[in-house]
Amino acid sequence: MDSKQFFNVKKGDTFQSKVPEKLKSTIIAARLSNKLYDLSDTAPEDGNAEFIDIYSAEGEKILLHSAAHLLANAIVELYPESLPNTSNEGEDTFYYDFNMKPISIDDFQLIEEKMQELVSINAPIKRKILPKAEILKEFKGNKYKIDKINENVPDGSESSIYIQGNYAEFCRGPHVPSTGYIKAFKLLTISSTNYEGDINKDKMIRIYGTAFPEKKELRAFLARREEAIKRDHRKIGQEMDLFLFDNERAPGMPFYAPNGAIIRNELIDYMKEINSKSGWEDVWTAHAFKDIIWKQSGHYYKYKDDMFLFTLPNGDNYGLKPMNCPGHIAIFQRNVYSYRDMPVKYSEAGTVYRYEKSGEMGGLTRPRGFTIDDGHGFVMESQIFEETVSLLKIIPSLFKTILGIDDVTYDLSIMDKQHPENYLMSYKCSDCGEKFMLRAASQEYKCPNCGSEHLNSDFTMWDNATENLRKALEGLNLKYTEYPGEAAFYGPKIDIHIKDALGRLWQLSTIQIDFFMPANFDLNYIDSNGKKVRPVIIHRAIYGSYERFIAILLEHYNGKLPSWLTPLQAYIIPVSEASNEYAMEINRKLKAKGIRTKVDISDGTISKKIKLIRPMRPSYIIVVGEKEVENKTISVRNRKDRTKEYKIDDFISIILDEIREKKIDQAF
Repeated sequence: MDSKQFFNVKKGDTFQSKVPEKLKSTIIAARLSNKLYDLSDTAPEDGNAEFIDIYSAEGEKILLHSAAHLLANAIVELYPESLPNTSNEGEDTFYYDFNMKPISIDDFQLIEEKMQELVSINAPIKRKILPKAEILKEFKGNKYKIDKINENVPDGSESSIYIQGNYAEFCRGPHVPSTGYIKAFKLLTISSTNYEGDINKDKMIRIYGTAFPEKKELRAFLARREEAIKRDHRKIGQEMDLFLFDNERAPGMPFYAPNGAIIRNELIDYMKEINSKSGWEDVWTAHAFKDIIWKQSGHYYKYKDDMFLFTLPNGDNYGLKPMNCPGHIAIFQRNVYSYRDMPVKYSEAGTVYRYEKSGEMGGLTRPRGFTIDDGHGFVMESQIFEETVSLLKIIPSLFKTILGIDDVTYDLSIMDKQHPENYLMSYKCSDCGEKFMLRAASQEYKCPNCGSEHLNSDFTMWDNATENLRKALEGLNLKYTEYPGEAAFYGPKIDIHIKDALGRLWQLSTIQIDFFMPANFDLNYIDSNGKKVRPVIIHRAIYGSYERFIAILLEHYNGKLPSWLTPLQAYIIPVSEASNEYAMEINRKLKAKGIRTKVDISDGTISKKIKLIRPMRPSYIIVVGEKEVENKTISVRNRKDRTKEYKIDDFISIILDEIREKKIDQAF
């Protein structure tokens, strides 16, 4: 459903009572004041609520969550000794972890039949609010649920459970109204993991599945998934000899072979070219810092459990960087800046490290070490609009050039003004007039000057930044979706998504406004009145991480990259030994022009050599025999197996133009 549907609700009304008869088969939840509710819930206040349709992105997420519960319901009925742990939902899949006896995909048919049986019953999915003590009693036989209840529910408070038939689940919801809404589902695969991702804790079985509102959508997904398996970047990477992972020496850390390094370096060089044209200066920062900088930046508290931390023999504590921003701040702090110097913009292909748990790593899309095309702009508030416009022009143009796609979507995440305590805010003390900033829910709300609790929040900083992002999007006629309450605690942001050749949506670029770090690191510049003024930081990444972008690139093109990115741009095969010298002469001429080329003078037939080189996906295969030697020509075969005869200088001009202009389509 593309358009949102709203309705008025009074306090005490059930959301279900407001759903028109004609929409009852598709409306599954409601939103009021940026909070999601089950349809069976009663409205806590008067307001303008929004229907959540099962076909919307948010509705499909709810459907996946309910399908995960359906799976757990089926598992405990079929395997009563099993203990459900927790579930999670991705864009179009879900998984659920269980402590249970070993099973395989051969058991999926039995499980799916049980799930279908539960769907046909159309059992209502009911939400119950209970005191913590009663919830603990409900799940007393499941130590994993007990852990989660104790972690998430303070003593003396209440929380929710969901009940469908005889099955109960500790969950905040929301869910579809009944099991009958889960009409099209499929279990996909199975893997092993450990409780909380800790190899020292209990072994778990993770079952993956998917669900859609209709069977035709499920069929389309399964077809795309089958194609995606064929295009898996790990498989392509092995065929093209691009990268490897050595789990004995450096688990989760990618190693780039020469061919993979070519792709990576070409992308980095292209980003440097773009940065240079738009005023972003290249910098380099260290990989390890004393932990004091991570505590000052806030990353220590957010990423501590996911950081690589170590202590030197002298007692100094260090951490491998999980982000690049503190290093860029350190470079900014080396100088004193006038307003005339602003903005100051740094960019770095900066490698960061995060301890992904072993069961969560997945090739280049989820490694432990990855490189971000990270940029940090130190700007005046009045420059937010201009710099955002500049980035919003660059990003779709880059994706058009590299991926050949126009399908780009934009999300604007803004603050929820009803809960300012969740964000870094400006405050003014009513008693002494002091103006200051407080970080989200991390400090006592008292004036640092006089200790007064009489504080007035000031939304001006947030409003101005949000309006600048909004105007930048609208000024370029870019359609966007606004998400209240989804801003980071330090500022509003724009996230940019692309859709690949398989129809999969990927979130790549981000433009984030940051009020927090400039305050935490006491950054400033001198304004036209000679006063110190706090700048704003714009965090920006365009590719996201190079690793993830390379994975997307390989799967989007099935490894058949545009020539400028292809590791092997020309592969030369002589028909016979008599043509070897001419083939090597062609190879030398191509190399002299900077074309990545190889010549194969080994024994073997042409057809065998072509078959063996196919997995490497060269841009062009050049065959030379007696006729080509005599005519001083080459026979060129493209990826569509079309052949054409060229004079060597003509072909060199064509392929160099293809490389220089970063063309996606081949010459013929």
